[in-house]
Formats: sequence, structure tokens, C-alpha cells
Amino acid sequence: MSVSKHSGEPPERDKLANEKRQDRPRLIYVLGLAPQKIGGIEKFLRYFVMAADAAGWDSVLCFDGPIADEFRAYISFPYVTIESLGNQEGLGLACAGKLWKLLRKHRPQTFVYAFHGVIRCFPWLAKLAGCKQVFFNDHSSRPQGQIAAPLGLSKRIVGRILTAPLTAIASVSDFTRRTGDGLGVTSARNIVVKNGVEIHKIDPRRRAEFRGRYGISSHDLVMTQVCWMVKEKGVETMLHAAANLLRKRSGVHLLFVGEGPDLEKYKTLAKALGIESAVTFTGLINNPTGMGVFEASDIYCQASIWQEASGLGVLEAMSFKLPVIASNTGGLPENVQNGKSGILVSVGDSEEICAALERLLRDDDLRRSMGETGYRLILKEHQIEETARKYANLFTGQSC
Repeated sequence: MSVSKHSGEPPERDKLANEKRQDRPRLIYVLGLAPQKIGGIEKFLRYFVMAADAAGWDSVLCFDGPIADEFRAYISFPYVTIESLGNQEGLGLACAGKLWKLLRKHRPQTFVYAFHGVIRCFPWLAKLAGCKQVFFNDHSSRPQGQIAAPLGLSKRIVGRILTAPLTAIASVSDFTRRTGDGLGVTSARNIVVKNGVEIHKIDPRRRAEFRGRYGISSHDLVMTQVCWMVKEKGVETMLHAAANLLRKRSGVHLLFVGEGPDLEKYKTLAKALGIESAVTFTGLINNPTGMGVFEASDIYCQASIWQEASGLGVLEAMSFKLPVIASNTGGLPENVQNGKSGILVSVGDSEEICAALERLLRDDDLRRSMGETGYRLILKEHQIEETARKYANLFTGQSC
């Protein structure tokens, strides 16, 4: 069946498809971030909306600010709507009016929110708008030294009131579940759904291409950390560890991938330590796994000084069969098996990191063995398709 190109009306089949889609249930997923690259969270969202679609649901993703065109294209599906919802910080009161309008516009059956914390006005807005299920997706890292102890009585009371409509919390690690429950601000049941990552075919050509692009010798052994350039990620600790290492041996290179407010500070520190020529800061890379970051690397490091919720970069590195050196804190020990898939080190201890690097750099067989062990763990527990399916089942009311 055809129509005049001047009629302004879509083909009849498109009309029927649109009408059918209007009958599908929807979920709104409010995220306190604004994607500027194709990283771990962005990939999860793509797989999640596909899993939700397979379950017969449409998804509305609300981001806290403008998003990159590359990400918009990456997640462009007929069953996905992108919305902007800025000013999500604090209790969310600054964006409450706009969120209410979005809820009334899309009429979702399920409401999910993530980042910026569980204590928000969002659960009550969702309940009043008619949502049948309300979830908090907990990715919360914690300050170093923070103990999972109840907050003060007034905060616990406010928290219990604001989170009363929650159906459940979905935590990305046992650490996140334990510390979240320990705050005492909600009585909602807390379910662990671990992070997942894509499994890629390792391409040696990308190793050479990436190193050539950034002027890294093909003969060097490369130690890599992918992170936001801030104090909490332990970049300064890694630079001091590298300085110690380079006083003992040559032929190694330290690679940092990511941007952030402290990037220039860390470049200055590398120069002051006299290791500038052996350190590369790439800044933002839109798709680290696709651009060859992990293939170009020999060891992955996560020297965080705060308690990481899980560590997606660690999981991505393990999916490329890299051994991992990680701080023994937060959710990182759940993923890095000390002495098997990597080495756990004390928080902020550059000497201990240096010793761990020396051990791995001098033993090719150990690096390969640890990389294989980590890869097997990814295949068993952290495949992104399974993670997305579990989240979709949970949020759409099926079994997790």
C-alpha cells in the first residue's frame, strides 16, 4: 500500500506499528550521568534496553545533562526514548517538576533511578504517577574508611520515609549491598545483580595500531589504568609506583585513559617525577575496548583509594585476558582473586604496587596464567547479555 508523498501521512503499516507500540508497557530509567563515550555503563544500557524489548517493554532513558551524539546513535532503537533531566543532585527537588511531567507524559509501569544516592524524592513521585514498581540501581562507591554503620536517627527517619515506595534495590556487588543496607535508610529488599562486560575477539592488529597512534614502543610492557582523573582513583599512587619501578628497570610504560579535573595536575606530577617520557595520558577515548586500549596493554591496574562499587574497568581488562593489580578495597576483591587472576595491594601503597608490577613484569607465564583465570571468571559470572537479562527480568516483574 502506498500514499502520496505530499499527504503528510505515514504508510499504513507504520501507523499500525506505532499504535501497537503505544500498547507496550514502559519503564523510565533515570541516571545521574550524561554519557560522553561508549564505556561500560553505556554498553550495559544498550544491552539492557534490548533485553527489555525482548520482554515486550519500551524504555525511556533520562540523563543528567547533554549526551554525546556517538552515544545517541549507539542506543538509537525504536523502543528507546531519550530525555534530559538535569539537576538531579541532592534529594532531587530541583528536577522534581520536570520529572513529574516526564512521568505523566510516558505513563511508565516501572521507575528506576541510579547514581546520586537512594534518598531522593523520586520514589514518591513515581508512586503518585501510578508506577507499579520502583527500583534503585545502586552503583555507589564509598569514601575510604567509611564503615557500613547506620546514619544518624534523623537521616534514617527521612530516608525510610522517602524510600518507602521502593519495590527493591538492585546492587552491583555484595559490597554495595552490604554497605547500602548498613546505612539503615531503607527497608527495601536488596538484590545483587553483578556487572557484566562484552566478550571481544582479541585482535593483535589493534595493539600495534593503538601503540603507534600514541607513540608507545612495540617492545615496552604497558601498565594501564582507565579512569576518571580524580584523587579517588589513585592516579598519584600509580605515578609514584611507576617512578619507583623505572629507577630499577627500563622497557615499561604507564598508560592512563580518561579525562577529569585533575588531568593537568597529574601530567605535571609525571614531569616532576622525571617519568614524563614513560607515561601517556590519552584523555577521553570514546570507545576504549573498540580502540584497542586493552589489547595494547600487558597489565591492568586499579589503584583506587576509595571503595569501588565493582570496577567495570577491571572486568573489561579481564575480558581481554589481562592480569590485574587492584586495591584491596570495596567491591574489587570480589572480582580479583588474589594470586590467581591478579594481585591485591594495600590502598595508597606505591611500594606494594611497584613490587606487584615487578613480579608480573618478570614472569610472562604468570601474566598469561592470571589473564586466563580472570577470563574464565568473566565467562562464568560477568557476561553482559546475562546481566542485562537479569536486570530486565527484575524491572519488568519477572524472576531475576
